[in-house]
Amino acid sequence: MQIGYDQDFIGPGFRVTLPTFTSGLGRSVLRIPTLRDDKYSDHVHFTVVMNEHTRQLIYSAYNINQSNFRPNPPGKGKRSWRNDPKIAGKHQLDNDYYKDRTTRSGVKIPNPYDRGHMVMRFNNMWGADNAESDKAGKATFIYSNSSLQHENLNRDEWKELELEIVRKLQDDTNDRISVFTGPIYGDLDRHINLSDEDSARVPSGFFKVICYERKSTNAADKLGVLAFAIFQDTEVLRDKKGSKQVKSNHTYQVTISEIQNWTGIKFGDRLYNANPLFYRNIASNRRHANSLPERIPVTPANAIVSDSADRRPDVTHLASRLIVITSAMIDPKGSESTGEWVSLLNRGNRKTKVNNWRLIDGHGREAIVTGSIESGGAMRLKGRTLGKVKLNNSEGSLSLLDNHKCLIDYVSWSKPQIKRVAEGTAFLFDNQNN
Repeated sequence: MQIGYDQDFIGPGFRVTLPTFTSGLGRSVLRIPTLRDDKYSDHVHFTVVMNEHTRQLIYSAYNINQSNFRPNPPGKGKRSWRNDPKIAGKHQLDNDYYKDRTTRSGVKIPNPYDRGHMVMRFNNMWGADNAESDKAGKATFIYSNSSLQHENLNRDEWKELELEIVRKLQDDTNDRISVFTGPIYGDLDRHINLSDEDSARVPSGFFKVICYERKSTNAADKLGVLAFAIFQDTEVLRDKKGSKQVKSNHTYQVTISEIQNWTGIKFGDRLYNANPLFYRNIASNRRHANSLPERIPVTPANAIVSDSADRRPDVTHLASRLIVITSAMIDPKGSESTGEWVSLLNRGNRKTKVNNWRLIDGHGREAIVTGSIESGGAMRLKGRTLGKVKLNNSEGSLSLLDNHKCLIDYVSWSKPQIKRVAEGTAFLFDNQNN
C-alpha cells in the first residue's frame, strides 16, 4: 500500500518532486519532529504540508491511479473527521471552526463553511483491492486535509472541477496522474472568530495543478501540466447553481506562474516550462479571479489547452487587448437563428487582420472569423458568418481566439443581466472590466 506522495508515480522519466517555498512562505511551514523531514505528513496516497500560522494546509500532493479506481468497495465503514494523528491539535483547525453556532439566547447561526477536502475522498479511492481503496477514502477525513471552503463552492463549482476534470482526465497515456491542491490567500480573505483571541483565516480561493504524461506532443518533454483556480468571490458564493455554470465560464484555467505568485509555492522549472499557459510578466500584487491576465473556461474541452504548441508567449490583460467582443444581439425579435449577431470592435489605431480566428460559445460551438477590421471599426458576425454559435437567453459566454489559439477576449452574461435589456436591443459587454 502506497503511503505518502510518490514523485515517480507517473512513470520513468516523469519525476514530479514535491514543491518548495519562497523564503517568506518557508517561515510559515509547520516543522515538528513527528513529521517526515520535520514537515511532511504522509497518508494513504497523499502527503500534506501545513501552515503553522493559518493552521490549514499549504498544499496536498497526491497520486491517482485511474485504472485501479474502486469508488464503492463493499463493507465500507463509518467515516468521521478527526485530527491528523501526526500533528498536534493546536496546529490544525478542528470541528469548532466548521460547526454551527448557538448564541447565548439559544439562536442557532448556521456556519456556511464546509470542511473542504483538498484530497477528495472519491478521487483517492483506488488501490490493488477494495480494502486499500476503502482505507484510502477514509484517510482523507483528517483536518490537515481540509480548509475553510464555503458550501456554495465546495458542493458546487469545486466538486465539478474535481469530478469532471481531475477524475475524468483524458489527456494522459497511462491513467496515472499526480495532483497538487491548496488554498490561496489574498484580498478576499475573511475570518471566522470563535473569540476575541481565537480566529481562523478563510482563504480567498483554491488552486489545483494536474501532472501527467501527454498522449501526443511535439515537445521534447511529454510532461503535461494543467493549472486551475476558483475564488470564493461573490459570483461563486451567491448560489449552488455553478455546476452548470462551470461548464461555461465560472471555473478558470490559469498558469503555474500565477499560482506561484499568489501562494509562494515553488513548483520547479520543469512544471513551469511544461505549463501550456506560459506567462512570465506577473505583477507583484495578488489578484483574484476577475483580474487574471487570462481567463479560460474549464469547459468545453477544446478550451482547455494541453499541448505545448499552444503556449502563450505574450499574454496581455484582456482590458488592454485591441480586438474585443463589444456587443451581441442575444434576444432578437423574431427568429433567433437569423436575428442573433455578435459585434467585434477594433480599439487599436491600425487596421487588423482577423483571418482564421475563432469565436466559441459556452457549449463549444464555433464560428471561423475571417477578414479585416479598420481602426475604430466593427465587424458583425451574423447568419453564416456566426457559424454554429448560439446565444442562450438565460446565460452564456463567448471566447475569441486568434489563429495561434491565444485568448483575445472573453465575455459572459447571466439571465438577470439579459432581463434588464429589452427584446430586440443589443447587449453591451463591459470589456474594460474583464
